[in-house]
Amino acid sequence: MLKQIGSPRSRIDGSAKVTGHAAYAADRRAADQLYALAVRSPVAAGIMTGIDTAAARAAPGVVAVYTHENAAALLDWTPDPDVFALSGEALGRTALAAAEPEAPPAYLPLAGPDIVFAGQWIAVVVAETLEAARQATLCIRPGIDAAPASVHPRPDDDRFLDPGFFFAADMQVERGTWPSGAAETAICETYRTPMQLHHPMEPSATVAHWDGDAVTVHDSTQGTMAARDYIARSLKVPAEKVRVVAAYVGGGFGGKNQMWPHQALAAHIARALKRPVRLQLTRADMAVASGHRSGTEQRIALRSDRDGALSALRHVSYVPTSMRGNFFEPCGLNTLILYDTPVLEVRHHVARKNIPSPTPFRAPGETPGSFAMECAMDELAFRLRMNPLELRRRNFAAEDPCHRRPWSSNQLLECYRRGGEAFGWPAGFVPPRTLRDGDALVGYGMATTAYPAPALPATVRLRLDVAGSLSVETSATDIGTGMYTILAQTVADALDHPFDDIVVRLGDTSLPLAPTAGRSKSTASLLPAAARACTELRARLEELARRHASSPSSNRSPSAILEAAGRDELVVEGSSAGMTGAKERSYYSFGAHFVEVRVDEAIGRIRVSRIVSALDCGRIINPKTAASQIKGGIIFGLGMALMEAAEFHPTHHRIVGDNLADYAVPVNADVPDIDVIFLDTPDDAFNEFGARGLGEIGVPGMAAAIANAAFHATGRRFRSLPITPAAIVGARPG
Repeated sequence: MLKQIGSPRSRIDGSAKVTGHAAYAADRRAADQLYALAVRSPVAAGIMTGIDTAAARAAPGVVAVYTHENAAALLDWTPDPDVFALSGEALGRTALAAAEPEAPPAYLPLAGPDIVFAGQWIAVVVAETLEAARQATLCIRPGIDAAPASVHPRPDDDRFLDPGFFFAADMQVERGTWPSGAAETAICETYRTPMQLHHPMEPSATVAHWDGDAVTVHDSTQGTMAARDYIARSLKVPAEKVRVVAAYVGGGFGGKNQMWPHQALAAHIARALKRPVRLQLTRADMAVASGHRSGTEQRIALRSDRDGALSALRHVSYVPTSMRGNFFEPCGLNTLILYDTPVLEVRHHVARKNIPSPTPFRAPGETPGSFAMECAMDELAFRLRMNPLELRRRNFAAEDPCHRRPWSSNQLLECYRRGGEAFGWPAGFVPPRTLRDGDALVGYGMATTAYPAPALPATVRLRLDVAGSLSVETSATDIGTGMYTILAQTVADALDHPFDDIVVRLGDTSLPLAPTAGRSKSTASLLPAAARACTELRARLEELARRHASSPSSNRSPSAILEAAGRDELVVEGSSAGMTGAKERSYYSFGAHFVEVRVDEAIGRIRVSRIVSALDCGRIINPKTAASQIKGGIIFGLGMALMEAAEFHPTHHRIVGDNLADYAVPVNADVPDIDVIFLDTPDDAFNEFGARGLGEIGVPGMAAAIANAAFHATGRRFRSLPITPAAIVGARPG
């Protein structure tokens, strides 16, 4: 009987974090350490004609200043296609290659005079203190011959690239022929989502310290192994000469999922100066040097019969990427799989713009795409005067409609039922502007969420010593997800070992291979590996007991067995293979969000007053940490719906709101009671635990549910995010 799995254990790393004992990358203080800060370009396009660094180099405490004029010679810092291929800038290149056979030049800051976006790093100052480095950055005087720049895609004017396969899906899909003539019911609308910034609590930092010909890098990254390989390739040294440590990471959300130039640049500078170096990203740097979620414009067309059965669906997305990077938002991912319709058209069009490179941001593609798709479904329901929940039930896909294969498990209909009952969702059609509480308009909205369930190969090591101490080791990172805790729970159950006596070590490339923490795959990758390690440890202990115990049937403790065998410790490893049978079934998690909002039209105030989310994520290993993950995702969706929007300056094209003073995010006062319901139904076709990842499924659909509730309250549609007080006042009936 399972004792730990399914138990709501508190995070075993929680005490270290709240007491300040958890050391993050920027907390590292090596002897004789230097500090580095970047200088950003003030313009979005142009050519640098020179850069005056004399005053900065003469400033007190400054050790070095690097620019495109000296970085190649002093740092061996030059563009390399093999390094670029491992970077976040390259993600999406294979998808764009068919439409753009000749790739643009590889992007690398400090590697040339070209300026391709505002905020591009044009210099790095290294000094004895962070304060001295910051002061010297103000002394840099660049000469730039500015050129015209464009940051927003223009669907009717721009040249667009039509990408191919990306994120395990075709980006241009056409099934069936769009029907001619008028439909019984049709929707054709445009939806827009703004640029969003990751803004994790911990800004990225990289501390590099050389010891002979080897370097240790303390980094804020979601993937230690990927960071090691990227840094080693950039340094032109064997991977075993680079150790990356990220024992604690203060949030990532995708911004620390990819590899960025600063992670290697710190090691190059430390090698050149023969001193430890901390390269620190400021909050503003995070917006330009580690990605963002780009804005989107999406056009949705739906056709159905009078009973709501979809007959045709079109989802066309216009999204930007950068001039030198390649990532774009694959908005149509969930549209491909959620609703079965005879005619389906999903297309993506990508324009190169003078913007920093976008990158994955918690549920990339699914999050902005679900806003458009789930709002359109709501519009269709009200056009039909049908309950929005009933419309979704009628179009439930019993199998994956894109790949025509069965789901490994799909309890979405039960999510609709359980979530609707817990929320008190009405049974029939309720017209908008009919619910009130005093002067407040009350509205109900709902939306479907779905997210893939991947897994990659991983290895977990167990180390049992003669004193009875048991350690669990792997290079995976815990970015706030609870991985420390659920690994300990898994091992405690498998070995019947006291949970509190287990030590978990993570985030170090000296430990066994594990995938980057992203795309909701860590749980499904690591737990099977831990289970195999436990099986191996039991087998090895049984073998030692047979060979060294006085009686084969004796029930000696593991410590006693090791002592009898004369062993100080026993070390074993277990590995998982990742996805098996991936082409036979489709592996997804599903759910439904239900939202209540209250709107004061007089002042444009909208408050989310209640949220219920019912989710099918397989078996839940730890209900407490799992609910925390879902609530975090829901709050991301709340921010997307009502607050978050980074913008480009209309003439200088710099990002406005690149700090937490100007970029609004939800705080405790904005967050209502959130009821998370897990069906807790094991997906036995997926792995032996029946557990799927759930780090991102809370985000898709939430912004749509809030927008749909805002419509139900006010009777006015909000097809562009965020829904601000000005938008509500402006939408008031005449």
